[in-house]
This record gives sequence, structure tokens and C-alpha cells, in this order.
Amino acid sequence: MGRSSKDKRDVYYRLAKEEGWRARSAFKLLQLEERFELFRGVRRAVDLCAAPGSWSQVLSRRLR
Repeated sequence: MGRSSKDKRDVYYRLAKEEGWRARSAFKLLQLEERFELFRGVRRAVDLCAAPGSWSQVLSRRLR
């Protein structure tokens, strides 16, 4: 039999769900923040309503 759609999801998808992130893209933003210090000096951010909202979720956790 073929693989189910759950089996096809990669490790970052599963990690995101386990850690409470909305999408796997949260890990990419965290990686970019670590490398380039994107949030240094940031006090406010604007959410432009992009789905699923994982970047806004990362920002809200980091800026607290």
C-alpha cells in the first residue's frame, strides 16, 4: 500500500505540532532570527493577516 498523507509530512511539521506552532515555517523564522538577529530592537510588529499566522505567533512569543 502507498503511504498515507500523515507519513509524508516531514520532521519539521511534526515538531511544529508538538511544540504548539501553527506551521513549520515558524522554525525558519527562528533560524533566521538566530542568524541575523532580526528582532533586535523590535518593540512592535504589524500582522498583515497572512495565514496560518505562525510568524505572528513567533513574534508574539519573542517580543514579550
